[in-house]
Amino acid sequence: MVLSTSKLSGERQSEMFQNPQSLVHATNDELFSLETDFVQQIQLAGAQKRFNWFYPRIKALKKLADEQKITEIKTLNDLAPILFQHTVYKSYPLAFIEKKKFDKLTAWLDKLTSHDLSAIKINNCNSIDSWLEAIENQSELQIVHSTGTTGKLSFLPRSESEMESFKNAFYLFIEVLTGVNPHKTKMPVFFPSFADGRQLAQRILSRFGPMLAGSEDEYHTAIPGYLSADFMSLAGRLQSAKAKGELGKLQMLKALSYNKGELIRLKRNRPKYMAAFFDNMVKNYQGRQVFMLGTLTSMIDAALEGEKQGLSNVFASNSAIITGGGLKGQEVPDDWYERICTFYGVKNIRDGYGMTETTGYCPSCDQNHYHIYPHFIPFIFDTDGQVLPRTGVQRGRFGFYDLLTESYWGGFQTGDEVTLHWDDDQCSCGRTGPWLEKKIQRISEKNNGDDKISCAGSQEAYDSFIDYLLDTEEE
Repeated sequence: MVLSTSKLSGERQSEMFQNPQSLVHATNDELFSLETDFVQQIQLAGAQKRFNWFYPRIKALKKLADEQKITEIKTLNDLAPILFQHTVYKSYPLAFIEKKKFDKLTAWLDKLTSHDLSAIKINNCNSIDSWLEAIENQSELQIVHSTGTTGKLSFLPRSESEMESFKNAFYLFIEVLTGVNPHKTKMPVFFPSFADGRQLAQRILSRFGPMLAGSEDEYHTAIPGYLSADFMSLAGRLQSAKAKGELGKLQMLKALSYNKGELIRLKRNRPKYMAAFFDNMVKNYQGRQVFMLGTLTSMIDAALEGEKQGLSNVFASNSAIITGGGLKGQEVPDDWYERICTFYGVKNIRDGYGMTETTGYCPSCDQNHYHIYPHFIPFIFDTDGQVLPRTGVQRGRFGFYDLLTESYWGGFQTGDEVTLHWDDDQCSCGRTGPWLEKKIQRISEKNNGDDKISCAGSQEAYDSFIDYLLDTEEE
């Protein structure tokens, strides 16, 4: 039985129930007015369909489900033992990259996607970039990777249809944050980073930024060219090694030498690029309403750089400054928020909560809460890895299942400790559904670098699953 909801026609309800992907074609008013029981019906039906479809197609999921003795999804909590740990998509040995064993890296990724990568030819690959290009040229995948701040890149396989779902989810996110419908209203877009790349922000903005702006001419990036995955890998490893006092290790020096030219060019040219970026802002767009999009760290860096040039109140006060991604361990001034607002000339900036693994982001509201879209099935785990009740207010490790994924299993336990309010504690902004408080903390930071996950199922089953992922010789 499909329950009635106040803002949906019977046809729309039936469509959502039969096809959870249709959720990203709904309006924000519709999505945040759905009754809890109706949402959970959609989620359970969707989870059952996704598990049944993925189980024979993703080797890693089949292995973990078999280890955990999960053969069907009867309740939402049946997903808990088969949510991947957030480190799974960077579980490959770093030696695969250092020693250019891209055939083994391909075999590892092949176990994590519904696409068959067994026929991919990577004989001439000598870098991460060339490996990713080979996969994309010979398959339907478009790989995105994380920022690599922990010292390793996560690689997420996405298809063209998933990128379209991400665009629709991204537009929904923008609309709830700003009130501007990006499908109908176009404004100049500024992105204070590289023009292109496979890191999620670059991939999404390079594809959809011009569409959001209305034309290529109204889409502006700070640094021309491509953000290399090899460069990101090196930067993350250097940052991690510096924090651990391991910069002198031989492999790190080799990596530095390999990309030394790119590092030097970027350091030399960055001031010139940023000066041109700000010059364009002031000369052509000062006082105008714009979209400013980017990670929080890039937004802070741009504002601090602009301050050095004596700039402030650059855009119209009703401009949409949208960010996310957290500080990633970066040291910033205590008054960074006020300085960003002063520089861009706005009263506030709006942000969202998400990660490389998610299709879209959870938008914040004027009460400083993150609202969870219905295509995300949320979970909270205690320190023993047990799922906490889906009622009241719960704090613990955040997990989720993303109903929109098609190329990879959408279930994850994250590295974040959060406080989640379920629907019986409705946000005062008026939106229904579960929401997160903004006091989100990395568990590794809380525990002095330790982020050991106690699995919802047996630890032995998960250990066997990880061993299976790393065994690239068996096939």
